Amino acid sequence: MRESDWRPQPAFHHAVTDNGQLDSINAGGGLAVSFASPGKSVHLSFEGSQSKTLSVWRTESRSGFMTKPKMEAELVTIRFVDRGAMVQFDRKGRDRIAGPSQAILTSFDAMRIGQATPGFCAISATVGRDAVMAACRAMFGPDSATVPVFESVVDVQTPGLLSVRATIESLQKRLVAANDDFDMITPLLQEVLLYQLVGNWPLLGRPNTERTPDPTGRAVRRAIDFIEGNLQRAVTLRDIAQAAGLSVRGLQSAFKRRIGCSPIQYLIARRLDRVHADLLVDDGDTISASARRWGFIHMSDFSARYRARFGCLPRETRR
Repeated sequence: MRESDWRPQPAFHHAVTDNGQLDSINAGGGLAVSFASPGKSVHLSFEGSQSKTLSVWRTESRSGFMTKPKMEAELVTIRFVDRGAMVQFDRKGRDRIAGPSQAILTSFDAMRIGQATPGFCAISATVGRDAVMAACRAMFGPDSATVPVFESVVDVQTPGLLSVRATIESLQKRLVAANDDFDMITPLLQEVLLYQLVGNWPLLGRPNTERTPDPTGRAVRRAIDFIEGNLQRAVTLRDIAQAAGLSVRGLQSAFKRRIGCSPIQYLIARRLDRVHADLLVDDGDTISASARRWGFIHMSDFSARYRARFGCLPRETRR
């Protein structure tokens, strides 16, 4: 694979209004697909971030466009359509169409060509097939031996699918605005996206699932002890579940039943508590330094979460 075919890009933004710009992006944009215009007019704009484990982007086009993979990759692509429609043809010539308020999921290696209609707008993500498989095993137990068979096109109506979309939107905004600082929340959101996908996307066939006994308070206590001991370290839901001796699904169910919130909500709340304690003591650190110490890099997001928990802004606590 040549460097011009694909390369990691923490943030990219392209606004295309003629075929020359389209050719330039196809030749050196570092993207996994090539673009073509179905007519004389060209309007295509997309913004996002891509890495080997996750890509997220938002696309708008007044003219419509066609797209074709330039490489082979073990990826799963998820696309939520807001306006217009996306038609995808696989390598066997079968077509799938997703319109407004629908979502389409395809294997990247099976896709032959895609065509977006004029007025198209969508938000999309790709995740690795291996990561989806790992999420299945974490959610349903080690006996889940195969990737579940997902429905190709679904109506976006259920809270579960809306949560998948909301996580993709949050990741797209965070990654495009990210800097070089280490952010402990974004990796958690990436992990949550995988669990939301395997847990909420309609299936044609389900993986084998474990029979989880009713989790005890002792398992939840082990999870809480692990969280408290690792508040300054990047941890995953799977780390917490393993410490508790539960599957990820069992962990989430246990926290909802016994604590009244998800493990991630509990983890973020405890990190906010630590920042709050720091701000009550004038140790010379700035508010942003205290926030970063506990994993909060995006200050606007941190301030909103802080206010929701404590009823005031961080600067008010410092005063």
